[in-house]
Amino acid sequence: MSATPLHTAVCEPRRSTTTRSPLLILLHGYGSDEADLLGLADHLDPRFRLVSARAPLPLDMGGHAWFPIEFTVAGLAIDYEAGERAMDQLGQLLTQLQEVSGNDAGDTFVLGFSQGGAMALGLLLARPDDIGGVAFLSGLWSKERMPQDPAVAGVRGKPVLQTHGCGDPLIPIAAARASRELLDELEVELTYREYDMGHQINSDCLRDLSDWLTVRLDVD
Repeated sequence: MSATPLHTAVCEPRRSTTTRSPLLILLHGYGSDEADLLGLADHLDPRFRLVSARAPLPLDMGGHAWFPIEFTVAGLAIDYEAGERAMDQLGQLLTQLQEVSGNDAGDTFVLGFSQGGAMALGLLLARPDDIGGVAFLSGLWSKERMPQDPAVAGVRGKPVLQTHGCGDPLIPIAAARASRELLDELEVELTYREYDMGHQINSDCLRDLSDWLTVRLDVD
């Protein structure tokens, strides 16, 4: 049985091309929605078609989540089963978008912020042959999400941009650096950047993100 389709919002390319438009899938953070990251469109390469997905779980506090999280005395409790169900929905969305537009790994990228960053990396692991690279912004990657054998995960050499704020009060910089070590084990082509910011995307981060994406598009 197929997963329930995710609600999306789309920002069409601001500059037409002679070929198909590259695809950038946006995955928001915990407690947000599909409108949150669309504001990045004016600051990114105008050739992109942006598709922002709404996470499937509505929250009592407002907004949506990709999977439930709970802060306990033992630490952060994560519902990985719910995360896998959301991953199935993302996989379905990726298939649908590429079938309609003709995009493939050469011009399909995923950008995730915070919890959405973990989903973006998870999607890369699940569909490495269909994704050209991932921007992992202010996120957390855990050992529980690692494949049993990182060497055969199929993501070796895949471009990944990881950014994080040194003053992030939600995901401390130490956790980001631990996540970086796990990504190194996957042997991705990792670009890692730290900024003087909190849990956010500041102007320096946005500039580096834009440059990183444009370079990926212009690779022959």
